[in-house]
Amino acid sequence: MELAKRRGFIWPASELYGGVRGFIDFGPLGATLKRNIEEKWRKWFILRHQDFIVEIETPVIMPSRVFEASGHLEHFTDYIVECTECHRMFRADHLIEEQAGISGVEGLSADDLTSLIVKKGVKCPECGGKLGEVRAFNLLFKTTIGPYGENVGFARPEAAQGMFLAFKRVYEVMRNKLPLGIAPIGRVLRNEISPRQG
Repeated sequence: MELAKRRGFIWPASELYGGVRGFIDFGPLGATLKRNIEEKWRKWFILRHQDFIVEIETPVIMPSRVFEASGHLEHFTDYIVECTECHRMFRADHLIEEQAGISGVEGLSADDLTSLIVKKGVKCPECGGKLGEVRAFNLLFKTTIGPYGENVGFARPEAAQGMFLAFKRVYEVMRNKLPLGIAPIGRVLRNEISPRQG
């Protein structure tokens, strides 16, 4: 990270105010590198097959109905556990893997993860305190659309939603021809439990 910062590729976003882990700014070299990668991607996947592959860009914020229909509101979750003493929260499966040395616990239920934490004596990595019950944590960023708060939206966690929603329109624009490939581009946002350093 230090080399990337010194050379102007990336650095922590909002660094002047302490920053937030997992949020980065692309510096001059980083922005150029990102643009070059996008252009190579575009040439390789789209321009070589432009008779049937098209690029689209859809909004980052979408209405909650989209994520209800896709199952993201109910199932796009990771399991977290809170320390009963310092109240820090951690991804439960990662703690079990790190402290108990048990791999392959990602698919277990909240109850099974809680049992493993108790059985294996997994403690808070920050203060050594006791951990509480494991619970689901939704990874979607929630917001309101408009001034009244009744129209709830979420930031898309992957680019696929927009592509699927736009399929009929793109199919019509492409003169109802198959095969048809849609290449979505743009940003996605996930409310990670343990954001990467940045």
